[in-house]
Amino acid sequence: MAVLIALLAIPLAVAFARADIASETAASDAQQRSRHQVTATVLTTAPQQQTSLGDSAPIASTAQVNALWHVPGGAQRTGPVTVPSSAATEGATTAIWLDRTGRQTTAPLTHTDAVTNGVLVATFTWLCAAGVLAGAFWAARRVLDHRRATRWADEWAQFAGPEAVR
Repeated sequence: MAVLIALLAIPLAVAFARADIASETAASDAQQRSRHQVTATVLTTAPQQQTSLGDSAPIASTAQVNALWHVPGGAQRTGPVTVPSSAATEGATTAIWLDRTGRQTTAPLTHTDAVTNGVLVATFTWLCAAGVLAGAFWAARRVLDHRRATRWADEWAQFAGPEAVR
């Protein structure tokens, strides 16, 4: 029975995934229309940082530097930009994203990101349903085992007498 209910939870998970993918795809489309990438030129070299190691692999490090970029319409802007440490030298260029007003923002959500998030929503939904089912199965089993043990003790007491059951 639990397996049947777990299988029936799959369409629910798929429905949640479709809704999430539709919502995030719409958000992705809106972000793609409202954001654009420009090239920023680093104005000052960042101080050299030590590379840290994690599990014998270097951890990617970044630096905050002042940079110059052009917004749509040709106006120049300067401000802090986070770049990989390897690109933190004066004159280096890096890509940054701007919103419609010319302020820095994050890269737009891609359609791949939207689908990946939808798959994760479906998986999490199904795992939650399966977890609830497993918990309900465990609780029902405990209650039924307790009742069965009580009945068995009562029947044994009738068969062997009260002194046989302790």
